[in-house]
Amino acid sequence: MTKITQDFLKWAKANQSKALVENALLEPRYPHDGIGAAFVVRACVYFEQAADPTVREALAQTFDEFAASMGEEKLTYMWSNGKAARPMSKAKSLRAAAAGLGPEDRFDFDFMSGERPSDASLWEFHIGGQRRWQEKLGNRGFNALWFSWPVFAVQERPDAFAKLFFDAVARLKAPWGHAGVAVNLSPTGREENEATEYWASQTMPGLDVGFPADLSVRTLKGQLKTVDWLTAFNKPMLEGAGSLTGLRVHLPPSWFAIGDYGPGLVIRAGVLPESGISDDEGKAPSNPPAYVVLDAALRSIRASEMDNLQRGTVNGDAPVYNSKASTVAWLRRFETDEKGLLAAKAALLDTPPHAAENALPNPL
Repeated sequence: MTKITQDFLKWAKANQSKALVENALLEPRYPHDGIGAAFVVRACVYFEQAADPTVREALAQTFDEFAASMGEEKLTYMWSNGKAARPMSKAKSLRAAAAGLGPEDRFDFDFMSGERPSDASLWEFHIGGQRRWQEKLGNRGFNALWFSWPVFAVQERPDAFAKLFFDAVARLKAPWGHAGVAVNLSPTGREENEATEYWASQTMPGLDVGFPADLSVRTLKGQLKTVDWLTAFNKPMLEGAGSLTGLRVHLPPSWFAIGDYGPGLVIRAGVLPESGISDDEGKAPSNPPAYVVLDAALRSIRASEMDNLQRGTVNGDAPVYNSKASTVAWLRRFETDEKGLLAAKAALLDTPPHAAENALPNPL
């Protein structure tokens, strides 16, 4: 990973536009105006009882913390419950936008920071919340919250992002969640930009892939979709993975911070999120060693199969993860044999260890 210096952070902040990709870059049949993909660090949190007033208030508090974390940056548009996007000058906040919604109303919100409401953007905050009757059916999985910062912002303030994630999973009593490098796609053109996400994942094995609120992800119970820079899971899942003592055998504390969020644990794998991209164009990308070690420790609760990660476009030529085989290959991308695991543990020694300020709240 590029060494993080103040000069690099200044360059990264001044060149945020380089993290933005034109719409349908690899799909010639679609228009290329606007932004189709944005490279970010994204948190995904899965939770229950989206219709409950206390949960909705917890979501509003999380939104308030997210908005405050943006500093001088501003959200620009809000989509909600299938309605046309509104400028934030009219929407104000999640709490204001949600006022008057009852338990049988949808609780879907998408807050964007792009120039156009259809643009993928760097700062985003989303909620996919079911109506009360939908959640009672029991076949639609969890509700989903996901939010993102630009990569440079996390590189500059990694502990702040880690705390934002930790507070969200604690406040929502989340069964599971994760955070790391990802690609936000246009809210109105996901399928035509999935090829861009696929292409990025080929050079960045640490990149998350797939729509966070897809049913195939939300219906994962007792399983993680993937390990990541930040990985949260509840105590029943901890039992499925063995025990805290057992995990500690495999996860050296100098590189893996563990915090108790009440219903479960958050594990922070390394100081910063890793993509696995090579700094040398002549070298192939490599799996981040911390993720390989964590995946081995949590293998028993990490999903090994699920429905397709992506859909792609009709008659599209660019490859996407729209088959069982390609989806399984991605889910199992960090798997290795004993020799590979020992190599990952050795490579871990060459990465920055945690400092005291990198500890998670309620450290274990």
